[in-house]
Amino acid sequence: MAKRDRTAKHVSRKRLEQLVRQFKENGVKLLLEHPENVRELIGMLSGPWRDRIDFDRMGLVKTTFIRRDFRHVESDVVLTAPLLDRRGRRTRKKLLIYVLIEHQSEPDRLMPLRILDYVVQIFNFQLRQWTRSHDSASTVRLQPVLPIVFYTGTRHWKSPGVLTDLVESGDQFRDITPLLQPLYVNLPELSAETLDETGGDFGRVLRVIQQRKARPREFEQLLEQVVKRLELMPDEQRSRWLDLLSYLHALVYHERQSAEHKALTRAIERSVESDDHRQEVFNMSQTIADELIEKGMQKGEQKGKLNSLQQILSLQLRERFGEQAEAVAALVERTKDVAQLERWLKQFATATTLEELKIG
Repeated sequence: MAKRDRTAKHVSRKRLEQLVRQFKENGVKLLLEHPENVRELIGMLSGPWRDRIDFDRMGLVKTTFIRRDFRHVESDVVLTAPLLDRRGRRTRKKLLIYVLIEHQSEPDRLMPLRILDYVVQIFNFQLRQWTRSHDSASTVRLQPVLPIVFYTGTRHWKSPGVLTDLVESGDQFRDITPLLQPLYVNLPELSAETLDETGGDFGRVLRVIQQRKARPREFEQLLEQVVKRLELMPDEQRSRWLDLLSYLHALVYHERQSAEHKALTRAIERSVESDDHRQEVFNMSQTIADELIEKGMQKGEQKGKLNSLQQILSLQLRERFGEQAEAVAALVERTKDVAQLERWLKQFATATTLEELKIG
């Protein structure tokens, strides 16, 4: 059991490091590797096919169809899932779900052309897979593709548009121009009710993403509410809970001002009631601090490391021991010895009293 726990901690730390490093480009993509998050994303859409997807047997296709010159503004997730019949029984037929995540700040009028390109690539990908195990393509049957454009930017973008919007005299050539109308998730335009009530736990995290530029107090209150709701997730979804909470930690450090980080980290910790969950949050804070130091995201590598250690340790002291830790926390904040702070932080993980820490 102990070995399993260590392995789980190692995996969760690696996952958080990945989220921190790739937050801008692939943060949301990593979340959508969880079938339950995809279920809740699609749950906010309408369509006769929605109830025919067997999300429980959904699998990730480890590939991308994004051209290199667009990987800084968008990412994609490719999944496959069995289709159910009208009675809810599993069939041998499958559906490919393609989620194009647009995180650029402004709408892109070339979207109709790009999404058409990606969908055609997926069909060609299927054809290549078929020909590897069949002598002829004469009997090929391609799986249907469900394209979803997921816009997470902050500007108004009513619709991705259609290809005729880009074609000279497009209306006159509508009948001979490919028409592809992907499903569209427009995060800036979704209501709080839709995200909270229809989007489930993933929708609540999307609410935080949507409001990432909100005023400090409003953002802090929303963050607390969402973290409290996430703690109600069932134990069997622990890895998903870790991912969602890790994403929120990373969002705080990437999207909010550095002056807010301490208060927002404390807000997350205040919202976690379980002892096991508190330890997970503590581990997340340490991991993020390590990543920020490693990447030089704070001014001056040594100064950044010193500030991070002071901040994390003093915060944890006050949260665990309350007012009786004020003098010790103040001493920590005055300490300039990085090695000493690191020793104290290691001792903190197992200490149950202030005396055991031997600070002072």
